[in-house]
Amino acid sequence: MKSAVKIHRPILNRKEKLSLIHIAKKETGITDEAYRLLLEDAAGIGSAADIAFEDQFKAVMKAFEKLGFRSWKKQGKTNSRPEWTDTWGCTEDQRAKIEVMWKTCARNPGDRALRAFVKRITRVDSPVFLRPDLARKVILALSDMMRKAGFDPDTGGRLVV
Repeated sequence: MKSAVKIHRPILNRKEKLSLIHIAKKETGITDEAYRLLLEDAAGIGSAADIAFEDQFKAVMKAFEKLGFRSWKKQGKTNSRPEWTDTWGCTEDQRAKIEVMWKTCARNPGDRALRAFVKRITRVDSPVFLRPDLARKVILALSDMMRKAGFDPDTGGRLVV
């Protein structure tokens, strides 16, 4: 009888998951030394940047849960980022900038409202078709929106009058 071979799936949404690990570290208040030990014990890595597989991420998050960390979904709160399952045609940095700018200045920061805004500015039906040049148009429009709402588009902070 053959033993089952465990297949390691590559990590998806790497930036978001690394951010979640760092949020968990901050909220649990552990020291850097304890954090390094947690990573080593849970996933056999020395740094969160070394995570390559989904099971490593899950093991690290399970260790943080034992320390009392609860993610937003488990607390019943909504995630601060849209839960779009499709990929965007623009770069990840452009997507992140658009999402942060939208959450900062929009009256309705929801997923559907952002999609409608992107469609109105670029005339594309889905973010999948949002090329980098069209994403720049969205970023410029959001910069104007942020200024009108009293935010500095470069830093994200309030404008001082």
